[in-house]
Amino acid sequence: MGGRRAAALAVSIVTALALGACGSDDGGTDPSGTETSSKAPTDSPTDAPTDSLTASPTEPLLVPEGEDVEPASGPRLDVSDIRVNIPQGWKQNFDSFAVDSALGRVDGKSGGVLLSVVPTGGDVLTPEQAESYFWTRGRKPQNYQKQDDIVMGGLTSGYYTARDKSYDMHAATLWEDNHVTKVQLNFDHDVPDEVQEELFQSVVASYSSERMRL
Repeated sequence: MGGRRAAALAVSIVTALALGACGSDDGGTDPSGTETSSKAPTDSPTDAPTDSLTASPTEPLLVPEGEDVEPASGPRLDVSDIRVNIPQGWKQNFDSFAVDSALGRVDGKSGGVLLSVVPTGGDVLTPEQAESYFWTRGRKPQNYQKQDDIVMGGLTSGYYTARDKSYDMHAATLWEDNHVTKVQLNFDHDVPDEVQEELFQSVVASYSSERMRL
């Protein structure tokens, strides 16, 4: 369990660096993660969930792909051999062993992608634990809304949305092969909902892991 806490702390540190780098875009706040204030939902697993570890874990379920979604075809983010592509025209602005991030514009408004991947040290996480792994002190993000599960890399993945005073958030979470992963997109409120959903789904559709490349 100590290893998981150390990994969570490491991600918290590199995420803070990534979010700081994002804040320099156009001189504004951070569009690839969330605001760094205490009120904003951030990707900081300083207190990774430890409850229910003795419960029966649920292995990721291989499922057929749903309706066709054109995968994003921009530059690739790669953390621990887990990869997603960002939308065309967006640019990676942070690269580390646990967190990659990228920034872009959507009709003149800010958008961002955050890929976070952490090994779980042999622990098999339930979908609920995977979803909450990166929450600060286990607290749900502001205006959290659980959405129907989606397919990411042929596996069932949790999906939730949230909204703070600056950004709308879309996050997909998954435990696979001893790693917990979150793919998060953030948008200015003025970006239409259907555009947010389309870009989120395109990034998720580009997901690949070592399992898929064997």
